[in-house]
Amino acid sequence: MWSFRILGPFLAISLSSIIALIVLLLITGRDMDHRATAAAQDYLIGALETAQRQLANDAQKIATLANSMPDKRVLQRIPHQLYQGCIWWRHQDRWQSGDCTGSPHISTPPALLTPLTQAHRMGLMRHQNTVWLFATQPMAKPGEALLMIAPIDNELLARWATPLALQHLQITPNPVNAADTASIELHNYQGQAIGYLTYPLPLPGKALVKAALFPLLVVIALILLIALLMARKLSQLMRSREQSESRLRQVIDLVPHMIYARSLSGQFILANQATARFFQSTPEAMLGHTAAELSSHGDILESTWASERTVIESGQALYMQEEQLPDRQGQMHQWQSSKLRFTDQAGEAAVLSIAIDVTEQRAQAQQLQLMSTALERSGSAVMLTAGSGEILYINERFTQQFGYSTDELLGHSLMELMRHYLCAEQRTQILRTMSKQGQWRGELSVPHRRGGRFWLMVSIAPLSIEAKGSTPEHFVVVAEDITELKQAHQKMENLAFYDTLTGLENRRLFKERLQQAIRDASRYEHLSALLYLDLDRFKRINDTLGHDAGDQLLMTTAKRLKTCVREADSVARLGGDEFTILLHRIRAPEVAAHVANKIIKALAAPIQLGQQNIIVTTSIGITLLPQDSDTPTGLLKNADLAMYRAKQEGRNNYQFFTPEMNTRASHLLRLETELRDALEQRHFTLHYQPQIHLKTGKVRGFEALVRWNHPQHGMIPPLDFISVAEETGQIVELGYQVLEQACREIKQLRETSKQPYYVAVNLSPRQLRDPGLVHSIAQILERTGLPARKLELEITETALMEQIDQSLALLHDLEALGVTLSIDDFGTGYSSLSYLKQLPVHSLKIDRSFVQDIPADPDDMAIIAAVTAMAQKLNIEVVAEGLETEQQFHYLRYNHCTLVQGYFFSPPVPFDQLEETSIKIQQTLTEMTQAIEYND
Repeated sequence: MWSFRILGPFLAISLSSIIALIVLLLITGRDMDHRATAAAQDYLIGALETAQRQLANDAQKIATLANSMPDKRVLQRIPHQLYQGCIWWRHQDRWQSGDCTGSPHISTPPALLTPLTQAHRMGLMRHQNTVWLFATQPMAKPGEALLMIAPIDNELLARWATPLALQHLQITPNPVNAADTASIELHNYQGQAIGYLTYPLPLPGKALVKAALFPLLVVIALILLIALLMARKLSQLMRSREQSESRLRQVIDLVPHMIYARSLSGQFILANQATARFFQSTPEAMLGHTAAELSSHGDILESTWASERTVIESGQALYMQEEQLPDRQGQMHQWQSSKLRFTDQAGEAAVLSIAIDVTEQRAQAQQLQLMSTALERSGSAVMLTAGSGEILYINERFTQQFGYSTDELLGHSLMELMRHYLCAEQRTQILRTMSKQGQWRGELSVPHRRGGRFWLMVSIAPLSIEAKGSTPEHFVVVAEDITELKQAHQKMENLAFYDTLTGLENRRLFKERLQQAIRDASRYEHLSALLYLDLDRFKRINDTLGHDAGDQLLMTTAKRLKTCVREADSVARLGGDEFTILLHRIRAPEVAAHVANKIIKALAAPIQLGQQNIIVTTSIGITLLPQDSDTPTGLLKNADLAMYRAKQEGRNNYQFFTPEMNTRASHLLRLETELRDALEQRHFTLHYQPQIHLKTGKVRGFEALVRWNHPQHGMIPPLDFISVAEETGQIVELGYQVLEQACREIKQLRETSKQPYYVAVNLSPRQLRDPGLVHSIAQILERTGLPARKLELEITETALMEQIDQSLALLHDLEALGVTLSIDDFGTGYSSLSYLKQLPVHSLKIDRSFVQDIPADPDDMAIIAAVTAMAQKLNIEVVAEGLETEQQFHYLRYNHCTLVQGYFFSPPVPFDQLEETSIKIQQTLTEMTQAIEYND
């Protein structure tokens, strides 16, 4: 046990001393490392300068010796012992090389040696990935000079490293970025950096810290341990006394009732936590104060002091006395208090009071009385039984409801009452539910003692005073008369579930029956069928003969339909002239077909409407369950689709549903609706893919590609919706939106970038059939301000050839407008070369299927070569799309393709990234062009 009052100061002083010693050791080590590092650098610089002077001295000696020799074979006569390195001699503007001793021979061109002898006596140079020392010495004769070269090799580096005990001394082309490494930059005679002398930093201070730190910590730990043991013993003695003093205080504070003591003057000399909470204070703050000083209602509190003073004076204790005392908010509390006389530490008489707050108990007793009264006067019949079922209580409403008096039921068994009112099956179901769930709630129809039946909503629930999981001690039975509610519900059910005109089931009830049939069909693995029918041309009959005749026709139809099916089958009117029939548990689909034929024949009989005989026909759609769908909505939709197929087949027949109907209808309906909303909300955006001119190496224009920014599914590519837009005709509006947005954005890009960009936009086959196409394009160009020649319209080869005669006239009108034209997906259709000459096209766009297999497919390569050659003869540009590799790029460039586009340079990007993407492509093209020119 430790005492922080003793241990705290000791630890503070000890830790401060330890930290000071460690910091001093670290500072000393760091200073030693700095001095060692500076000494190493000075030594290496001095060693390098010494090596240079030594080489210069050797050069001077050899030059003196060479001056005394004949001109010929001077270098061969100089003894090898006089020098280390390579000797060069310039004689009559020619260089001669001597032997190299102790170093590799250097094959140095005169162009490198000549500058060394012009104005430099000694220095460094780099040649053949090696740093060399050189020294020059003029000769006696004019024009002659002696040059000595020696490498800074591993042997020389090892000699330099030995005095400092350095490892890995080396020459590197770049400085080494490492924590324990330094570099000295080396310069040649022109002042240029030619390498770095890299060496490991000597760290004697770091080694000192590592060696001294552990012994220091051990000594400190021993001292701390001895001191801690002494402090621990002293702390134990102090804490033992403190614990004995606090135990009594803890016991008093744990008591939830008020325990306090007051002196003869009424001042508190003891108070526990419960007392302090009542006065909203603390036990310490209460000491020395009277109750009047601690509360704003002191006059009431002080009235209790009279009884406490009587206890002090008489010495007679008071037990379980009722008192009312207000808290600080003035709220009155009911207390039971006991008061005893005792003598305090000073020998003075005092009173000890123990008070229990019984306010909640009194309130609960009143609440129970109130609840008992409310229960007796409740509008619901209430019964309370023991766990064994013995009836303990019934209220007045119960006696009125069942016609029994209280005396007739009390003491009897609930099971006996249930046997009188309920059948065996109902009793078994209630007891089983009670056994599983512990309670029961449901509706019961029971007889009245005085005759007649009535409906009750009954609930039986356990009541247990003990914790959950124990056997219920009591049960409460609550019954409420719902006879009028059931009668009203029956009327509402007839209105809610049956058609008021025909008496057939309505849509709501039929869907419930259909849902149940789906569950039964899945569970018992049998087949059922849903027939969906309406009357052919019913609207004409209704409009001609009037609504009364129409209603009569519907009622007659309903009667005839019911004669065509079994009693167990369901017939419903969904609305208007739409009827459905659910055939339960049929043997095979042929049964549904047989019923459909019966209906067609039954409805074909003439119907008397007023003064006219009317013959009606019907179209029937049939779907099977559960194989076609497992939901009512899905089955109704399937049958409806089959019915419309029957109408398409000429009416007055039946058709079975097939999955193809559902898939296509659902997909078209969903996409058509979403596309219509997207066009209204302008949820379409454009991405652009750059087109690069291979001859100039520049971005010349962009192809606009539409994207659907769906609010739920995000960005949707065109492959997922263009075909549906074509089929529904919405492609025309979409095409004009794309065209206007592309022209507006490229016009903006041309102004900001100052580049003559164009934009290529695809025209769909549906747009080509729009008679207002040329006029609409002219208006778009006028609104956006884009020059007509900067708009290129791409038309697929297949679309042109399908309506070539109309396409020729349209293309000439577009050409007159000033726009340029391009044939898209060239090579995938069946265009005629004779027509190609007549078309006013500016470019051919080779389909990506021919580009993607380059260079693996020689046939595709041959086709591309032939197309580009033909286009050159016809003076038509060729655009290759789908460029993805550098090999494809070089092949297309070699075969004189005019323009390319593809992921090799850039995927389609949003408009706000277009200018940045163009700059990056330009940089890439510049680098590739330089590489190509270098290789050439």
